[in-house]
Amino acid sequence: MKTLKIKTMNKIEINKIGKIRLPQTKTLLKKQTGKIINILIKMPQIKELSPVLKNSYKTLSLELSFCDDKTIQEINSTYRNKNKATDVITFALFADDENSIMYNDTIELGEIIISVDTLIKQAQENSNCIEDELYTLITHGILHLLGFDHLTQKDYDFVVGIQEAVIKNL
Repeated sequence: MKTLKIKTMNKIEINKIGKIRLPQTKTLLKKQTGKIINILIKMPQIKELSPVLKNSYKTLSLELSFCDDKTIQEINSTYRNKNKATDVITFALFADDENSIMYNDTIELGEIIISVDTLIKQAQENSNCIEDELYTLITHGILHLLGFDHLTQKDYDFVVGIQEAVIKNL
């Protein structure tokens, strides 16, 4: 019996907030982010547990923005009441209204914002290459956009385990 393969399209917009240097070219960022999405949506535990993927869709869309520590600290302070820099912040559209994420067979996931300054610092602290740290943060952000959080140790372990599995499969 032949399995029907449905090709998911990914619409990925890459943005710079301020005068920063992207950690990779926009083309490579789009390509690798698309690979991460495709790995994630094929994982049984992601398909089963993501509230977002319960919708029927042809395309997944997200924005991936990069900034410096000062900018992410301002965003973190304004939207999360935490006056410090962080590595990644996500704005998931489904968090406001689960029905607002669908448009013309496209799931509009939201935005991931990554601080390039913190990305570089964490890569050094974790003895990672910048690419692995970058893909870990992108994966982390996508998991948030798909409805996964890490408020408990069990949830944190799940998210970290998924991130590690994705990085190994890139």
